[in-house]
Order: sequence, then C-alpha cells, then structure tokens
Amino acid sequence: MNARLYLVIISVTALMVAVGIGCATVGKKFDTTHANEVQDGVQNKDQIIAWFGQPHQQAPVSNHPKGCVERWTWVHSHAVVGQDPKTQTLIVDFGSDGKVCDHAFVSQ
Repeated sequence: MNARLYLVIISVTALMVAVGIGCATVGKKFDTTHANEVQDGVQNKDQIIAWFGQPHQQAPVSNHPKGCVERWTWVHSHAVVGQDPKTQTLIVDFGSDGKVCDHAFVSQ
C-alpha cells in the first residue's frame, strides 16, 4: 500500500477515535462503482469527474516515479463507537497530458 495513502487512512481513523463521540464522518461519500475500472493512460480528468464527482482534495505532485504532476483524492470514512470504521479512499494521479498516470483505491 502506498505510504501516503496509509497515512491518510490512519489519520482519519485517529481523528475519529480522538473525537470520542457516538459517530463521526470525514469526507464526502462518493460513487465507487467504477473504482476498479480506472486504468493508467486511459481515462482523462473529465471521465474521472463523471465517475466519482469532484475530488475532496487536489494537489500538485513532484518527483513522482511515473512522472505524474497532479493528485486528486476522494476520502469517505464513517465510524460508530464500538464498531470498526468504514473507510474508502481513492487517489488518482494525472500526467501532464491530463490522463491517469497512477491510482489506488482502498475500501476497508
């Protein structure tokens, strides 16, 4: 698993535990129907937005091993006291041509 993705998941979970209330939600629910259909070099930004909606976060990327230049992240996590949190994270990196350069999806 990508270290940055793991850090996001751990941070979200820690935040929910620290809050200590009956339930907590972080991020916005997004449609995961096409999460396993994302392919490097195939989809462009318009297609990704059509599938998943606007990302939770957009940031430039530097020194990516595949040359990606921009990262979009979708996160939704919901926790109820006494139950394991449900977390979905999608990270899509884009190259300078606007097409998917790298991606990861985790649902737990």
